[in-house]
Amino acid sequence: MNIDEIIRKCVEVPGISIERREYSAGLFLNGKDGKGSVTFFPLFSGLTLAYISVNAPLWTAPDLCGEGSEEKGPLLLNYCVTGRCEIILNNGNFVYVTDGDLSLTEHFAQRQYVYPRRIYEGLEFFAELDTLAAQSVWLLEEFGLDFHCVVERYCRNGSTYISKAVPDAEELLKKLWSLYHEPMPFAVMQMKIYSLALFSLLMAQKEIPPSQVCAYFTETQVSIAKQVEQIITADLRQYHPAWELAARFSISETSMKNYFRGVFGQNISAYLREARMRKSAELLRSEERRVGKE
Repeated sequence: MNIDEIIRKCVEVPGISIERREYSAGLFLNGKDGKGSVTFFPLFSGLTLAYISVNAPLWTAPDLCGEGSEEKGPLLLNYCVTGRCEIILNNGNFVYVTDGDLSLTEHFAQRQYVYPRRIYEGLEFFAELDTLAAQSVWLLEEFGLDFHCVVERYCRNGSTYISKAVPDAEELLKKLWSLYHEPMPFAVMQMKIYSLALFSLLMAQKEIPPSQVCAYFTETQVSIAKQVEQIITADLRQYHPAWELAARFSISETSMKNYFRGVFGQNISAYLREARMRKSAELLRSEERRVGKE
């Protein structure tokens, strides 16, 4: 499946619109729970770079593979600039990427993309291996870039790779992120240069940091964490002791706290503090709009 098919499928999801420009195509989420955008920049035949910015708890994904299909998609390279994103592994377990994490996978058939902290910003590369091999063979001839080699190094046997980006890769990724608001077509040329340097680095890297996907959570554990979040945010004036929350699910306080931190990246008190601050900001904005109409 190529990037044009992926974009077409994405637009079929309710609440998603598209805007095409000279150098890019943008998908926009506009729903009652939040907003977001994904802007695609075609760099070479078979290689596309996307800039992601989301302020919403989730983004519904299209059916890219068909019901029950095990078809692999393009090689996806994600870099989280800020926020937190949920990834479902092939075995049904859950892992979470956060600030500075790099992930590579060939599997993209998720029902939805979940952002436990609502905020997410990051980069995503779509590398269509067959198209690159057929139409961008000069990348191999001139730069020695073999994307099948990248898959073999990082996603062997269909695995998902997640780790903190090494300093050299992080420097290139941050430079790529900074180009989003730069004038075109200069920015696209720079995107191409930094992207070539990034994949060259991934191929040449001698010591690959071990993948962090061993730190996973089961569907049941994730469900408990999300139910706890719903309970504590249903009425922000109410206090729920940790022992009470744990007792509801017949688990220990330690387990409940570990599940919550694993999913949301914060302990319960810190998460509640942020939730109350967001609610206060919403009430202030609402009051300002009401006064402005009087």
